[in-house]
Amino acid sequence: MLTFIGILILVLVILKSTIQKWMPAVVYRIMSFVHSNLADTKVEHFKEALSRIKTDNKNRKLEILELGIGCGENFKYFPKDSNVTILDKTDIFLPYLTESIKKNNRQDLNISKLVINNAESMVDIQSNSMDLVVHTFTLCSVGDFKKVLNECYRVLKSGGVAIFMEHSLDVENLPRRLLQRTIRPMCGDCKFLDMKKVLNSGSYDEVVLKKYKVETNFFTFINPVVYGYGIKN
Repeated sequence: MLTFIGILILVLVILKSTIQKWMPAVVYRIMSFVHSNLADTKVEHFKEALSRIKTDNKNRKLEILELGIGCGENFKYFPKDSNVTILDKTDIFLPYLTESIKKNNRQDLNISKLVINNAESMVDIQSNSMDLVVHTFTLCSVGDFKKVLNECYRVLKSGGVAIFMEHSLDVENLPRRLLQRTIRPMCGDCKFLDMKKVLNSGSYDEVVLKKYKVETNFFTFINPVVYGYGIKN
């Protein structure tokens, strides 16, 4: 009996190690697919949100903070010559950062800082220092989304904008919601939250929210995608 338990524990340890090893690549492929499906929507989304940024100097380089390295699919939408700070709780996706910059031909971007820290406490990011904060498919995996949203608001300058795009618990489609609840234990840190409520709970002075459905059967659990932007006056 003890031998069986020992073998079982060893197998589980090996499986966990293997999953952790390949997880970044798997997540990268999935999110690359999702972002490519959202490409046309994101073009208009970023264009609209960026037009709402208020700055005293239109020629000044924008200060951008992105939460999560992810697959780097947002770089292509950033204004030219922007200064970009990236905050992530882990550096396991770091190899994809350079790859994304090259793939999207964004060598003009100045990656000024990479901060390894939880988004709930951005201690290395000054208050009122960012023109733009971006987070996509991030809030589902943080420990306390209210603290993250408060931090996003804190670091934004007056006139700054936060752009977000997050997958949500489907509160309208019961079969999909049951599927999301079923697979939740297998999704690691990822939680299925009602993102409309989550994003409206932030401190932003104005919030614009829209909804999108990723056209796929295999990744149907990711729908709906709630996206939009928040403004700090």
